[in-house]
Amino acid sequence: MRFEAARFAVRFALASSTLVVALAGCNAATGATAPASASSASPVAVVPASPAPSSAPSASPGPSRPTVPIDPTLLAILPSTVAGQAITEIPEIEANLKTDPDLVANAAALAVGLGVNSGTGDFAYVAVVELKPMVFTNAWFVSWRQSYDESACSQSNGLAGTTNTTIGGMSVFVGTCNGGARTYHVHLTGPDRLVSITSVGSADYGEMVVAGLKP
Repeated sequence: MRFEAARFAVRFALASSTLVVALAGCNAATGATAPASASSASPVAVVPASPAPSSAPSASPGPSRPTVPIDPTLLAILPSTVAGQAITEIPEIEANLKTDPDLVANAAALAVGLGVNSGTGDFAYVAVVELKPMVFTNAWFVSWRQSYDESACSQSNGLAGTTNTTIGGMSVFVGTCNGGARTYHVHLTGPDRLVSITSVGSADYGEMVVAGLKP
């Protein structure tokens, strides 16, 4: 199970790393961060198919690929806002994740949200994953966190360290990147759900999101 946890943790972390890059560019004139919009953080290229020659027979469609259901109601456990900024679903990233084979094998549903301050560049990228029964183990969760943190921090000068703390009465695992970004991981039960967050900016939106969870 370690491999599966590692692989799709990295997929989520790489998606958050895309946001780190997209949102962390500095405005040289003002020194302020100039973030991209959430919809541009994970662009999906659409390439039109070349028309088939008229003499060629029509190809029958292949079997559809299995996908993880996208369930926006999973985001209901999050606060609706963070520091006054709405937390909104990111369908573009969800679409890129839902066909991952290991997510298909292990996740019953997923949803991804983003709270961002367009003026300061502070943001929290939040993935909520409902796991299938019997998937979660402590070793699996360790593998998930390690892979997520290392990948997310690859865009913030590497992982400096991790710690376990309590926020809002919940056990929370926190990763700190050398560049200042942080990750947060919470395991919720009934059913098993993971909340993994990448937080960038001095306001620490990630901690605010965790403190406002409604499990």
